[in-house]
Amino acid sequence: MDSKWLEDFLCLSQYGSFSQAAAARHITQPALSRRIKILETSLGVPLFDRTTTPVTLTHFGQRFEPYARQVLTTLAEARSELGALSPVTDNTLVMVSLHTLSVNVLPDIISYLRQQAQSLSFTVNASVQGVDNHFEALLNRQVDLLVTYDSTDAHPTVEIAGHLQSTVWRYERFIPVISARLYQAAMVDDAPIPWLCYSDYTFVRRIVAPAEARLQKRLYKVFESGLSESIREMVLRHLGLAWLPESTVAEQLASGELVQFCPQDPALTCDIPITIWCNRDGNRPVLRHCWQLLSRD
Repeated sequence: MDSKWLEDFLCLSQYGSFSQAAAARHITQPALSRRIKILETSLGVPLFDRTTTPVTLTHFGQRFEPYARQVLTTLAEARSELGALSPVTDNTLVMVSLHTLSVNVLPDIISYLRQQAQSLSFTVNASVQGVDNHFEALLNRQVDLLVTYDSTDAHPTVEIAGHLQSTVWRYERFIPVISARLYQAAMVDDAPIPWLCYSDYTFVRRIVAPAEARLQKRLYKVFESGLSESIREMVLRHLGLAWLPESTVAEQLASGELVQFCPQDPALTCDIPITIWCNRDGNRPVLRHCWQLLSRD
C-alpha cells in the first residue's frame, strides 16, 4: 500500500470534494479518483459516499481514518529516526527546484552560500519531478533544500507541513515581453498578437494565467512549451509575445531588443515570492548553518 494513497484519503476527507482535494494534492482529479479507488479495492470496502455533496466518509472510512493518520505519523517518525543515524559531517547540500528557477535563481542562491562558506558543495537532484514529490523528498531527506514559487498551488499537504519550514528568498516578476520588431504592430488597437505560451501542466502557466486572460481575445497561439528557456528563445527570434521572469530578460530590455508590453497596466504583471523550504528536523550542522544564512537569522 502506497503512503500517498493514505494522504489522498485524508485530503479528500478534509475537503469533501474530489476537485479541491486533487488541487491540494497537485494531481489531476481523475488521478485522485483512481488512487482512492485503488485504496478502496485494496481494503475491500468503500471509504467514501459519493452520492452526497460534499463527499462524506462511510462508516468504513470513519473507522479507517485514525489508522491512516497513525500509519503516516509512524512513517514520519521512522524517517526522522533513521535520518538522525545518517552522517552529519558531509558539506554537500542537495537541492531541487522548478526547472525555471534552476536556470535563473538557483545559481544566485548557490553563489550566495558559497560566498559565506567556501567549503560547501552542491548537488541538484533533477530526478524528483512535481511539486508534491519535491515536498515528499524534503520530508524523506532525499533533498536538503527546495526552491519554488510561493502560491496556493505550491504548499505541502497538512500532514507534511508541520515538518517543514520556509523563508522568502526574493520576489519574481513575470512581465509580458515582445521583440522591438513586433512591438508597434502589437500596439494597434485590437490587433491579434502571436502568443508563446506555457503548457497547461506547468506551474508557471498557473502563475501567469490571470494576466494572460486580460489579453485573451487578442492572443493567438503560435508556440507552446513547458520550458521557459525555449519560450524566451522564441521571443528573441521575433515569434511573438510571452510572459517571462523579468530577471531573465533584463539585459535585452535595457538594450531595447525586447520591450515590455503595456507596462502602464499593472494587471499584466505577476509578482510572486520565491520561497526556500527545508526539513525543520534536519540534524546536519551544514544544513542548519545554511538555513540561518538563507533566513537571515
